[in-house]
Amino acid sequence: MGKFEKDTGTGRFFKDFKKYHGLPVQDAIFFNQSDLICDMAKHEDFIVMGRCADVVLTNHHIPHISIFITASFDQSVRRMMEINSLNYKQAEHLLKKLDKRHERYYHAYTGKKWGDAVNYDLCIDSASYGIKESVELIERMINKYPNS
Repeated sequence: MGKFEKDTGTGRFFKDFKKYHGLPVQDAIFFNQSDLICDMAKHEDFIVMGRCADVVLTNHHIPHISIFITASFDQSVRRMMEINSLNYKQAEHLLKKLDKRHERYYHAYTGKKWGDAVNYDLCIDSASYGIKESVELIERMINKYPNS
């Protein structure tokens, strides 16, 4: 285990969490996660899914590539059915619930609209390209702009 891994262990998470005393728990968690994302980004390359990382990194002037992957609602429901062994109605309900949660969270902490193409460097409709080709597009972009 490297030095940075030790520094970002569970103990550090709870120690740093105290500096947000007085904030609502969800806000304290967000700001602690944001600090962790920024600290990690200064030391290594990694992938963050969600957590408003695009805005967090931009606000801290940390180079990054932000990507938003989407698909039609129907395609997303079918993928949800496949991954979670749900029927259409269950998958539709779950997807609407999750999308609404993502939308509220992103807007609450950034003031921006979740999924709006202007907020990202690359937006991909995975239903158009498929998973494999979407991954290849992302890899080509990362390889073209390695210091972003």
